Amino acid sequence: MDNNYVFLCGVMWCKFGQEDASKELLRAADTVDPDMSAMAWPMLTNGARRLRESEEPAQPYSHTLLRGEPCG
Repeated sequence: MDNNYVFLCGVMWCKFGQEDASKELLRAADTVDPDMSAMAWPMLTNGARRLRESEEPAQPYSHTLLRGEPCG
């Protein structure tokens, strides 16, 4: 496992939520290489945060907010 691979896994996890990429990031985060671990942890947490936010239900729009106009 090298830094380029870990970075690409981070992109796949953060942008697309690919589970296999998150598993590889977790493996990299637990490595003894401090540089690789330091690169993997933020990508792991950022991807998890984005995934959690995307799963939250959307807030319905209110006619009050739109002032009754279809395009605001």
